[in-house]
Amino acid sequence: MPATLRTIVILAAAVIVGALAAPAMAQNIAEADARAVQSVIDSQIGAFRAGDDQKAYSFAAPGIKAVFPTVERFMAMVKGGYQPVYDPQSYRFGRNLLVGDQVHQEVIITDRQGKLWQAVYTLSQQKDGSWKITGVKLNPFTGQSV
Repeated sequence: MPATLRTIVILAAAVIVGALAAPAMAQNIAEADARAVQSVIDSQIGAFRAGDDQKAYSFAAPGIKAVFPTVERFMAMVKGGYQPVYDPQSYRFGRNLLVGDQVHQEVIITDRQGKLWQAVYTLSQQKDGSWKITGVKLNPFTGQSV
């Protein structure tokens, strides 16, 4: 087998093995961590509702703060692209998983118009033990959980 073809076969096999192993890497998180993660999300939504932009910003991870270095820029991003998260009518927590060093927490949101959304938050534990939000993926809810 020529070296180039052998390399392609090895790379393809590695990709397939990695894809099959990825779900096995996801694991359930400890109950205390689940409560802590949900408390962070709940507190941030509470801060949005109270108009406390500084407090809402405090739950963002350093990587988010690097991209949005001021409270004003952060809030403009949230209000512009995450209105259901910023001003939900109601929400409830769904499933969560630990993937690598990040927790993925599902939140099912009902917006002010009654439309359902699925927000999947990612959070990472900081050196001080606190959990910070590293991202949120927002999609219309299709009835499928994480």
